[in-house]
Amino acid sequence: MSIIVHKNEPVDEALKRLHAESIRENIFDTFNKKRYHVKESRKKYEKKKEWLKRKKRHRSAKRKQKRS
Repeated sequence: MSIIVHKNEPVDEALKRLHAESIRENIFDTFNKKRYHVKESRKKYEKKKEWLKRKKRHRSAKRKQKRS
């Protein structure tokens, strides 16, 4: 990841672009995940929780589609 600051460009705009690119690449999320050690069982729990959330959304979308 790199940002090029042009001659007549304010530093603030370059910082905004840097911030936007770091958000796009999930740098902050990666940093926060690696900040502390997470037990394997907790990782499995979070993964299952995310899967259930997606499944619930998918099922409700199917039901809405059937009604229409």
